Amino acid sequence: MSNQFVSFSKFVSEGSHYEIGTKLAHTLRNNPELMRINIQGDCMDSFLLKKKQILLDEFCPGVNEEIIGLSDSLKIPLGKLAVFADDVIEAGACSQFAALPSITSDGHTLIGRSYEFSTEDEMCLCVTRADGKPAHIGFSLLLFGRFDGINEHGLTVSMSSCEFGQRPFGEGLWFPFVLRSLLDNCSSVEDAIYLLKNMPIRSNVNLLIADTYGNATIAETASFGDDRKISFRNSEDFLVATNHYESNEMLPYDNNRRRHSVIRYNTIKDYFSKKKGSISVESIKTILEEKVPKGVCCPFYEDCLGTLHSMVFDTTEISVQVCFGAASPQKWEKISFNSPCENSKIQVPINNEFPQNPTTFWEHLNPGSMEQNRLHR
Repeated sequence: MSNQFVSFSKFVSEGSHYEIGTKLAHTLRNNPELMRINIQGDCMDSFLLKKKQILLDEFCPGVNEEIIGLSDSLKIPLGKLAVFADDVIEAGACSQFAALPSITSDGHTLIGRSYEFSTEDEMCLCVTRADGKPAHIGFSLLLFGRFDGINEHGLTVSMSSCEFGQRPFGEGLWFPFVLRSLLDNCSSVEDAIYLLKNMPIRSNVNLLIADTYGNATIAETASFGDDRKISFRNSEDFLVATNHYESNEMLPYDNNRRRHSVIRYNTIKDYFSKKKGSISVESIKTILEEKVPKGVCCPFYEDCLGTLHSMVFDTTEISVQVCFGAASPQKWEKISFNSPCENSKIQVPINNEFPQNPTTFWEHLNPGSMEQNRLHR
């Protein structure tokens, strides 16, 4: 995959939810790859479809109207849209971390986030201004869900998957719609925690949530039918999550911990421990730009661990910077909530590499604390 170029889309929309859906349909017409990802060959059973619509209406009001707008515009049955067949999509790997005001140089809350997967991905950044909802910026999954984002109130959310080798099952919301619900309905960490505790989550995922008031938490979730668990991690200085659980009460669900996840976790933790009091936006960018193990940028695209985008959120000033593809100093772009309603495409180079010691890098580790797993670095 050396010197390959991949295309990212930037989609800006406003108006009613139905209007946003019709504009998404226009985007799909002009993007065959996005059409391929989001339109299924088989039509979902009408009973299952209705159950999913009811769930979205309760926790993501307005999203069904967007879906109907797209369906009407494309003249494609609702049951053929991948948004309702969400269990067929593989989740990516990610690193995410929050530096709280006590350790940042300007007293702001700063969030760093990198998203890793293969180039078989949606790669669409959305600036969404839906009537009656706070505007938000984030990358989409299945068009209507979100991988990450910040809303105009400063509520910031991102995710890192723990689903490899242990897919969730049962009824409930998959993580893209959990994140979309938080962005559409919450303005604080307190709001988000309340909502999370009262929604049926069908995901094995770590959610990082922060707000403009200097609060942050990591919600670790596991969902196996009726066996659902959610645990919250808090800190006064920094928080880190990669692709395994860290809370002691979640260790029974931590059945697919990989060495590369522990390496990235420890790299971030060590960096913040040494830089307390001087963490800045540029500090956050540095760890996102450095390749693993010095940083968290990963070039392993053919192994589904390639960095597709990185983000730096400042929840205090309510801003976000984005880097498409592997993070580098020249490629950061500040994205505005007030971006003109113009869609665009961005071509970026992707250069694949392989780990120097693949057997060790991909090694499966036993559940345990970070201190125990330092022995395996």
